[in-house]
Amino acid sequence: MSRIPRFARQAVWVSTAVSVVMLACGSPSDARVTRIVVDATAALTGQNIPYTQLRGRAFGVLDPNDPHNQIITDVQLGKDADGMVRYEATWTLTMPTDLSQASGFMWHDVPNRGGAITIVAAERNLGDIGLSSGWQADNAGAGGPGTATAIPTNHVQAVNGNHWVAVPMAKNPDGSLVTGTVLGRIVNRSGVASQALNVMGNPIPYLPTTLDTTQATLTTHTHETYTGVITPGPTIASADWAFAHCDAANPFPGTPDDINVANLPGNLPVHVCLRNGFNPSLVYQVIYPSKGAYLLGVGVAAFRDVGSFFRYAAADDFGTANPIAGKVRWEVIRGVSQSGNYTRGYIMQGFNQDEANRIVHEGAWPIIAGRRIASNTRWGQTDGVPELYQLSGEGPQWWSDFPDTIRNYPSNGVLHRCNLNGTCPKIFEHSGGSEIFALRLAMEWTGSEGSTDIPVPSNVRRYYVPSTTHGGGGGGFNENIPNTPVNCPGNNWGPGTFRANPVPEAELVNRLRIAMRDWLMLGTTPPPSRYPTLAGGTLVDATKAAMGFPSGIPGIPDSIFLPENFV
Repeated sequence: MSRIPRFARQAVWVSTAVSVVMLACGSPSDARVTRIVVDATAALTGQNIPYTQLRGRAFGVLDPNDPHNQIITDVQLGKDADGMVRYEATWTLTMPTDLSQASGFMWHDVPNRGGAITIVAAERNLGDIGLSSGWQADNAGAGGPGTATAIPTNHVQAVNGNHWVAVPMAKNPDGSLVTGTVLGRIVNRSGVASQALNVMGNPIPYLPTTLDTTQATLTTHTHETYTGVITPGPTIASADWAFAHCDAANPFPGTPDDINVANLPGNLPVHVCLRNGFNPSLVYQVIYPSKGAYLLGVGVAAFRDVGSFFRYAAADDFGTANPIAGKVRWEVIRGVSQSGNYTRGYIMQGFNQDEANRIVHEGAWPIIAGRRIASNTRWGQTDGVPELYQLSGEGPQWWSDFPDTIRNYPSNGVLHRCNLNGTCPKIFEHSGGSEIFALRLAMEWTGSEGSTDIPVPSNVRRYYVPSTTHGGGGGGFNENIPNTPVNCPGNNWGPGTFRANPVPEAELVNRLRIAMRDWLMLGTTPPPSRYPTLAGGTLVDATKAAMGFPSGIPGIPDSIFLPENFV
């Protein structure tokens, strides 16, 4: 199984949106993208008709009292003096140079950890339009937006086209930043050097309010199971650790971390230094006070608004024309891995309806994604993966309304809100073995008890490719693939037992690309869902006996089938 891909976020900016003079003053009618700026223009090659790519930024205003925005966590704590909430988000638009050659079909791609996206040549050859735009409001990658009190009017889009969105931080009535507690974990690390508080290779974006470790706790675990059973280890005394950078040449207590919020994100990640170094057999868990809680849900609303603007608007409030005005008839939200999880949450929280009550995306395609991410919670870690204390498995994961009896939640589903207002998209989802065995996807199929085949709604198609790595292999079926196990998808969980399976998913993607277009543009029914089920006897417990796995294969002890070894 391969590790979830990581894309560093690169930006050249130092601001979180609090107020922008050039934005129109707020009123309910202003709650949308009010201004776009084009920062760069380039010609694309590799397709059969000329294409142009624009990179720019969108400035938007949200009315926190609008019912469409009230689901945003802490939205009332991010208001400017006029009572409105503002954001700035990057976007990239890929379009036929001669718009008369445009197909009317637009792919709205969700950046994975800020990564730049250009629709592939196969889509450009069809005349499709590509849009990608920022949503991940913690912007924790090196060089992402920071937290100054105003947006510089001369700011340009990120280096290499990578994406970000700037949002307010939650504030108290006196204007001070809201404080709270944050949890970070250090897994599978050793040595005397300090270790970063990361989640999936990117920094936890929240700084300690103080370097005084008596105000925080650092505990250890000697063992954890997938069912949440924890064997605690020793607690590290406050005198034996520090928020600091250290190594053999600069030993404990090292150089104190810079915890000035004004210096974000350049002072990330937070580092922890131990007097006695790190033991790889322990999980280290630190809980610390923090300030600077981003309004993450504003980033989700920004993605909605940008998609709506380029589909429906003729121009912004300042007269700048929408470059593709009137050219989009069908729009599909698409995300892979982390951004696919975002796509599911976007739909579940009702963001597929804009503030004018219009559907934004007729189609959705979450790829190798069976959960959601913490994109709308205070202190959320949007880079999170399915491990203990992450929110990726919280709430309904299944499409149809279905009860969560294990957690005693009422019947609910990802499509519940959009079913109420008629804005549910037509949906493809496809996944493989890594998502089942390592990324907790099976709960979407069978509920929290794992005992029922939850029906798939008529607007959803589900496709499964057995035994694939995360995103599929390279094909070729070479019998002499390297005898090196691949890393498991997760937070430094280490290598798996087996070599990478070369089975690809690219051919399925190519087929589904056309099927999605035909479903929306022509009304052509796509291929029926194909995936394992309990009723069919093809979805079974992950045990040696149930799976019919043979004994006696060299290098594969029976112990690997213990439940705790399926991370």
